[in-house]
Amino acid sequence: MTEWKESEKEIIRAIVKYDGKEKTLAKVLNESKLLENRGLAIVQYGGENIIFLRNDMYDAPDNSRGLAYIAELMSLTDTLIKRKLIVMVPFCTDNTLVIGAEDSKWLAPEIISVNRVEKICVVERHIDWIDANGRQKYMHYALSEQELPMGRVFNMAFAVSRELRELVKRNFKSEDEVRFRKQQRLTWISIGVTAFIGILGLIIAVIGIFR
Repeated sequence: MTEWKESEKEIIRAIVKYDGKEKTLAKVLNESKLLENRGLAIVQYGGENIIFLRNDMYDAPDNSRGLAYIAELMSLTDTLIKRKLIVMVPFCTDNTLVIGAEDSKWLAPEIISVNRVEKICVVERHIDWIDANGRQKYMHYALSEQELPMGRVFNMAFAVSRELRELVKRNFKSEDEVRFRKQQRLTWISIGVTAFIGILGLIIAVIGIFR
């Protein structure tokens, strides 16, 4: 039985929740705001995977926390695919420019508009994410596909297995554990009912004596 971490459960719940509503994992991440709420974003461009971390949420000693979440997301996705808990549809793809932002589109060559007021420059050696006032909002790490093998998995269509839906429905407990807890609950109910009947019988007997 797999012991899922809380952060993994959160991601899985989002995947199941938006299955059929959102076409790709990138859109699931954007709709659920799992990355955005953590001050993280991913842009795939020019053969690189650019990881952005918000300046007001991370500083130099703490960068590893944000990068670790991205690594965990990648590892979990790989596990779900290998165990066939989600099935990717490689011939049906989308192109979400920024994974971790509600709205993004090309403003000019190598310039992405984010949420209509911010801008990302993806020019090599000049990568930057600035806010509406022209100040840097995110620091970044540009990693090659060899360093962070993301491929196109987040922009592929996907389908969720019945097993994964059932796992979420059971709150990540195994069928045996659910069965055991149900049996345990019934046992305690039976003990409670038996005790109540015994006490009730004793009360009736005492009342009968004093009549």
